[in-house]
Amino acid sequence: MKLGTLLLRNAAIGLSQLEAALRNQVLYGGRLGTNLVELGFIDLELLSSYLSEMSGFPIATPSLLDDVEHDLLHKLTADDAHRLRAIPLAYLGDGRDTAAVAVVETVDAAVIDELRAKLGVAIKPYVVPELRALYYLEKHYGLPRRARFIRSGRPGTDPVASITPAEPPADVGNRRREQPAQGMVMPPAFTLAPRRRRPSQAPLGEEVPVASSFQDACDRIDTAQHREEIADALIDYARGRCDALVVLLIRDGNAFGWRGYVAPSSTTKPGLTEIDELSLPLGGASSFQSAHDAGAPFVGAPPSTARPVEVKLWQALGVTPEPVEVVVVPILVKQRAVNLVYAHTLGGPPPSQVVTELTELATHAQTAYLRLIRVARGS
Repeated sequence: MKLGTLLLRNAAIGLSQLEAALRNQVLYGGRLGTNLVELGFIDLELLSSYLSEMSGFPIATPSLLDDVEHDLLHKLTADDAHRLRAIPLAYLGDGRDTAAVAVVETVDAAVIDELRAKLGVAIKPYVVPELRALYYLEKHYGLPRRARFIRSGRPGTDPVASITPAEPPADVGNRRREQPAQGMVMPPAFTLAPRRRRPSQAPLGEEVPVASSFQDACDRIDTAQHREEIADALIDYARGRCDALVVLLIRDGNAFGWRGYVAPSSTTKPGLTEIDELSLPLGGASSFQSAHDAGAPFVGAPPSTARPVEVKLWQALGVTPEPVEVVVVPILVKQRAVNLVYAHTLGGPPPSQVVTELTELATHAQTAYLRLIRVARGS
C-alpha cells in the first residue's frame, strides 16, 4: 500500500492535503512524506510510525541515530552512505554478525545486498524519514544537505527544526519589510567549491558544442516524466549558447540552487561544482527579485548598484569577468514562480534569440509541471 493511501484510509490527512503534497513533490522533489511534513500536515513522528507500518521494520529513532557505533559507521564511506541513504547504527547480539542500519523510507533489496557486502554482516533494516536521515548524514558524515531540505520556514512550521532543537527556524516572514532601501542583507557566505567531487561529477571538456536544438529542448520538456528531465533539457540547451545557466527553486522567500551549467572558458574553477547548497534571499533589489515579482523575464544590468545577490552567485560559480547584463526567466505554475532560470553571456548582452527561447522553454516547463501534477494526483 502506498503512503498516501494509508494516510487517507486512517484519516491522518485529507484528500486536498495529499494533493497539495503531491503537487509540491512534483515541483520541489523529495519524498511524499517529506512534503507532507514540510507543509505541516503531519509530523516526523507520525510519518515514522506509518513508514514502519508499511515496511514492517522498526523505527530508527533519534536516540538510535545519535548513539551510533562509530567503528561500524566508518565501514561505510560518506559517498556510499549518501548514495544508499543509509546510516549504520549498531551491531546486534553478542556475535556482532548482524548490524542495524537506518534506511530511508522504502527498503530496496538491492540496497540491503550492497550494505551486506560493504559492512560484511547481515543487515537488519530500520526505517527513517528522509528529512531525519539527511540531517544525520550531515551530522555523522559531514555531507551537507541540499538547501532545498533546510527550509527557513515561518516560526513553528520548519520541519527540520522538529528533528533537533539545534536547528531553530529562521523568521523570514518579514524578510522584504526588513530589507534596507540601499540593498539587501545577505545570508552567511556560501561556497560551492569545497565539496568533494563525487564519482558522478566529471570535469567539463574544453570544447562546448551546442548540445541540444531549441526544438529538441521543447520536445524533451513536453514529454518529461520527472522534474529532473525538465532541468536536464534546460541545461543541455545552455551548452554552446550561454556562458552560465542556473535553475533555482523558489520557496519561502528564497532561491535555492537546483541545477547549473558553466562554460569551461568562463570560469576559474575546474569543472561544474554542485550548486545544491546555494541559497539566495528574495528581497531588496536584484534581477532575481524583479523576475519573481513581475512574473516576467528580467533582461539587462542588475538593478542594484551593489549587485549583492548577483556578485555572490558569480563568485560561487567562479565566473570571470563579471557579466554586464543577465537574463532571469521565471517558470510559473498557477501564476506563482516555482523556478527562476538565470543565464548570462560574457561577450555582451544575452542574445535576443536566447532570451526568446528561454522564455518559450519556461512556458513549456509550466505546461509540463501541470501535466506531471495531474498524473501524480491520478496515480
